[in-house]
Amino acid sequence: MNGTTRQGRSARPEFSRRTDPSRIQALIDEATTDSVDESDEHVGLLGMVREEVSCPFRARLQGEDVECLRLEWPRNGYGLEAICRTAKGKLRTADIGQLALVDPLPRGYPWIEAFLTWRAQMG
Repeated sequence: MNGTTRQGRSARPEFSRRTDPSRIQALIDEATTDSVDESDEHVGLLGMVREEVSCPFRARLQGEDVECLRLEWPRNGYGLEAICRTAKGKLRTADIGQLALVDPLPRGYPWIEAFLTWRAQMG
């Protein structure tokens, strides 16, 4: 295996090591404290990402510089979609786990890390 989940997403995002793991777990706990199941946890985490992460921000997607314009809830599953614009102006949609964040990091980026960590824990 090459470190990829069944859905083709990286199990360990490149930027997941920028925040202390205990801080990441505290964020997950904060977002999911009143949840009764995985679906509730997903909604709680996406709500915090929506509230705390500032768009647009710069990133790399499959080696290409992009600007993440917004984050969207998926139609189904436990994803989070990034709507990005390439340098040539083309819009691309990708799972948030496919992005490599670049400096300066967006405000609230630890919430992205928390979401990806939670999703990896879901298996």
